Amino acid sequence: MKKGIKILVAILIVFILGILVYFFINERNSESNFNSNSGSNEGKKMLNPAEGLTLEEAVAKFDENFVYYLLYNIGASDLHSPPFSSAVPQIKFYINDDIYNAEIIDGQIKVNEGEIEGEDIIIRTTTEEAVKMVVDQNYVANSFSNGLSSIELVAGKLELASKGYLKIYDRLNS
Repeated sequence: MKKGIKILVAILIVFILGILVYFFINERNSESNFNSNSGSNEGKKMLNPAEGLTLEEAVAKFDENFVYYLLYNIGASDLHSPPFSSAVPQIKFYINDDIYNAEIIDGQIKVNEGEIEGEDIIIRTTTEEAVKMVVDQNYVANSFSNGLSSIELVAGKLELASKGYLKIYDRLNS
């Protein structure tokens, strides 16, 4: 009986160590990856799509690049699939009448226009608010705390936590 318990404890320790190694590797990969819609930008400085534009000009030019830049600034590249799962983090954006979606695969943020099924969260805002958040990263929390933008949790709390959404939720609601 004692030998069986020792084996069970050893298996449990190996399992826990495996999970810790998985998260450690995943965290290091998300820190070293620098992502964009058009492939890897490793080593390049990310350009703000609103730089040099007036608010009105940026609103008129708003596209997936603005959504990507906003997601990157709030830490979406830190999101990951849960251990032993292929379910990737998915975010849906309602920006005025436009819909965008994002998937985070191996630390790479992929943004597209249109619907997505199985989103974990939904972010709602206006184009003007989104541009203000892109222009000033410190404005993000203000937009959400003042009710000008909102986040809706669609997936369950356990799934959201296992994909790393807690840091993002805290950033948006701080």
